Amino acid sequence: MIDLYLLIPEIVLVVMALLLILTTRRIQHAGTAVACVIFAAVSSVILGWTFSSYGPESGFGGTIAGDGYARFFQVIFAANLALVALLSMRYFDTESVRPGEYHALLLLASTGMMLSAAALDLLTLYLGLELMTLCSYILVGITRDRSASNEAAIKYFLLGSLASALMLYGISLSYGVTGTTSFSAIASAVSERSLDQQPLLLVGMVLVGVGLAFKVAAVPFHAWAPDAYQGASTPVAAFLAAGSKAAGIAALGRVCQVAFSPDEHVWIDIMVVLAALSIIIGSILALSQSNMKRLLAYSSIAHIGYVLLGLIAGTPGGVVATMSYAFFYAFMTLGAFGVVVGLGPRGENLVGYRGLAARAPGVASLMFLFLLSLTGIPLTSGFIAKFGVIQSAVQAGHITLAVLAVVFSVVSAFFYLRVVVLMYMNEPKETTAVRFPVGVSAALAIAAFVTIVGGIFPDSFVMWAVPP
Repeated sequence: MIDLYLLIPEIVLVVMALLLILTTRRIQHAGTAVACVIFAAVSSVILGWTFSSYGPESGFGGTIAGDGYARFFQVIFAANLALVALLSMRYFDTESVRPGEYHALLLLASTGMMLSAAALDLLTLYLGLELMTLCSYILVGITRDRSASNEAAIKYFLLGSLASALMLYGISLSYGVTGTTSFSAIASAVSERSLDQQPLLLVGMVLVGVGLAFKVAAVPFHAWAPDAYQGASTPVAAFLAAGSKAAGIAALGRVCQVAFSPDEHVWIDIMVVLAALSIIIGSILALSQSNMKRLLAYSSIAHIGYVLLGLIAGTPGGVVATMSYAFFYAFMTLGAFGVVVGLGPRGENLVGYRGLAARAPGVASLMFLFLLSLTGIPLTSGFIAKFGVIQSAVQAGHITLAVLAVVFSVVSAFFYLRVVVLMYMNEPKETTAVRFPVGVSAALAIAAFVTIVGGIFPDSFVMWAVPP
């Protein structure tokens, strides 16, 4: 019974999702569903942290963790859930989607994210990731009357199914060699005999890594992200950009730092390649984008490369830097997507930002702030995040990779500042005033607050980040 304390956040979200499903036909206004989701998100964090001192460090046969690492990521997922719910309020004004069903899927996907971060077993990890991914497929294609949404959902499903199959095969190979799916038991098997002496276990590790690389959209497993982001509704794209990536990062951190930590040089070499390719290709492809959501998609691919730098360091400080990056990135990317949501269809193309500062100086200032943070300009949380992971890479001796990261941070400034130029240095094509709904404005205010304060006082948000 005491093990249930470990799953209180997930239980809260599941119960609320079931209530929304059962009452979906009675929910006529999106505000009701949004209020329920925000209540569930806040309650899951408060109750999770409150009962964490009563529960054990692990439970359910050593498959679920209740440590600070899991709690940290649960805060990210809850914040992502609440902000996306706020951003979605305008969405129901133009789309024929039932609020109850939509928000239930958000809750269930967030449940899978939380379960993934707390997993101490490969099968538990797989179940959490699949719950998240299956809900994401539906969310991407939930607007059935839009062909772009349907196409994006099909592409996402096909590629995601392949990645899931490869990951499951990798889990089966790991079980076949070690006789267990527990992270700690796998670590013991690796410490006794290196991965070089266990080729099947090495292949299993690689295949599990492929599945996780797909979840975070690391190159060369990134092809789904631009199409999914563009085809999905903008709130859903924001949910995927912040939530699914954080879940993949949490899973990667746990698998690398616990299961395969005794032979870390093998997976570090693989991650170096993934990080370098993600930074280079994500940044280069973002340069030629004219669609804002595709630009942010390729930008997110590049950011994954930066996130991996902390894990590549292979030190507790590097893991903490990665956790901090995941936290701050969630808010600045949600803020950028929030501006796109507020502007509506015209916000999806770069030309829609022409002269935005003249029509809506406040909105332009917010977008400017989020783009500066994504670039990594000082006094923003993005700078703190990038500085942390690059510093950890340098301290671990990966000088070349750190230099590459710095160089392409400069490259990224071009496609971010291109939007700034359009907003401030071009005449507007229209003079219509821009007005954001209350929900979107509230989400942007929260994202801006974290982005600014996180850049000045970063410890106030990440001081409780602890490695697994």
